[in-house]
Amino acid sequence: MARTPSTIAAARAARHELTEALDDLHDLEVEAGLRRPVPRRRVLLPIAAAAVALLLAVVAVVAWVQARDAYTDADYERAAAERVSVLIAPDHRDPRRAQKILAGATGAFHDEFAQSADAYTAFVKDKGAVSRSWVDGTGVSARKGDAATVLVAATVVFAGDAGSEGTAAEGPAAEGEARRFRLRVLVEPAGGALKLGAVQYLP
Repeated sequence: MARTPSTIAAARAARHELTEALDDLHDLEVEAGLRRPVPRRRVLLPIAAAAVALLLAVVAVVAWVQARDAYTDADYERAAAERVSVLIAPDHRDPRRAQKILAGATGAFHDEFAQSADAYTAFVKDKGAVSRSWVDGTGVSARKGDAATVLVAATVVFAGDAGSEGTAAEGPAAEGEARRFRLRVLVEPAGGALKLGAVQYLP
């Protein structure tokens, strides 16, 4: 039979009355010397509920602290350096370079680069671009939640297509020429790893 609100309320009232009756019986037995006094259930139940609530609050705080401190500044800087090194160094000998960039991207940056990934690969192949890059320095400039803004200074040395000019984003420079870049990147967790969520080239 389905339980209506009225039957549920009646059941609760009956349980309450039963608890009261058991407590009264316990008091009478103690007065008569038939049993030893023990804490009344009416007192124990609120105490137990308060203890459970306190435990849940502690668990929630610990989980929040662990999530907040899951990544250190060094983790964000290391991830930024690794992702940027791949991003700014085109190499026509690596046909999977665009996929590697996408694998290290998330959010808006992933969506934007995904739309031009094929064009990027074709352009790099057409120019015969080969380059090597390294990161000169990184620094976390801000953190918000589980994301961090990281400043990256990097150098790229291009080879191939000696007559072209441009940036790492636009095309290879003269052969052997070193180009220095400053970027502001957003690093945030996605799929269990820290990835680039936004990239901005700075003057």
